[in-house]
Amino acid sequence: MNRLRIPLLLLASLLLVTSCRSHHPVAADNPDATPGSPTAHSQYTLITFSATVDGISVNGQVRWAKDSLIWGSASKMLEVGRALATPDSVWVRSALLGIREAGTYADVQRRIHHHITFAQLQDILASDDIEQRLAELSQRVGHPATVRILRREQVDRLSFPFNK
Repeated sequence: MNRLRIPLLLLASLLLVTSCRSHHPVAADNPDATPGSPTAHSQYTLITFSATVDGISVNGQVRWAKDSLIWGSASKMLEVGRALATPDSVWVRSALLGIREAGTYADVQRRIHHHITFAQLQDILASDDIEQRLAELSQRVGHPATVRILRREQVDRLSFPFNK
């Protein structure tokens, strides 16, 4: 089985409690920010979820800035993995599974055998029927999952505990 399939599925099913937290606050009022950058003044979305993928239950969070980045993490007592997606690249890291990968959406598509883009991920996260759409996506990539959204909120600031 491909080592990357489950973390990439977690990215696709809400993207992926961090063990080594390194917080980098994103200032919403940074005057040097360019439009579309994570530091530009805008609203961010924070989604907390629980999911079952291939019979394994995980909890996690997804944080995203429209047209800029999507960051996610999943844990089951210990961190299972984390992922960061930008409009042109994806990073996946799982100390538990020994994975530290970076690539493009073409690389992700080859690994999960399904066409996926940043815009599609963003569209799923913004949808009202997110749980249903993630269930359908996970079924199509061959790893049935159920996702339950526990909380979705708009926030002015985010921190991204992610060490690439």
